[in-house]
Amino acid sequence: MGQKLAAYDAHGEITAFYDSIESPPVDGVDAIPITDAEWQACLSQPGWAVADGKLFAPRLPSAAAQLRQAQRAQCQRLQAACESAITASFPSMALGPQPCVYGSQLTDQNNLLSALSAAQGQSANWTTLLWCADGKGDWSFLPHTAEQVMRVNQDWVAFRTMQQQKYASLMAQVAAAATVQAVQAVDWR
Repeated sequence: MGQKLAAYDAHGEITAFYDSIESPPVDGVDAIPITDAEWQACLSQPGWAVADGKLFAPRLPSAAAQLRQAQRAQCQRLQAACESAITASFPSMALGPQPCVYGSQLTDQNNLLSALSAAQGQSANWTTLLWCADGKGDWSFLPHTAEQVMRVNQDWVAFRTMQQQKYASLMAQVAAAATVQAVQAVDWR
């Protein structure tokens, strides 16, 4: 093995690593010699750069930049948690004294919207079939009257709105957090 070399571009960003014997750089490539320890450090942590012919460790982002980065990451996690909660299923008392659970995946939402649209102006004996699960978790394709379809939709909207309000509240907490630790403590739970 020969001397390790770090190639860099016009901005000083490292673009490649070479070995003077095993894989020398091609002509015209800007490269500086580095130690094996520096090579390992460059491989383990991105952001090393070259300036004035010298290798420089990456600068740590400022506390404000770290906070913004943590907030962005936490907002993405909260959005995913909200989407997951919304599409997990929701309860409704539309069929009687015991709640049933209705699916809320995108297809379920579309099916409920279609059933709601079809239910508008229908007679009392009109029915359509919707999937729902009883308290034991057994799913059935059961008939629903127009009034029951409207109740399922009302329960769906209330459930979805509750999840969205929780999301909005948590997002406000993330925005107001003053430290990375405070940001990371905001959790969907």
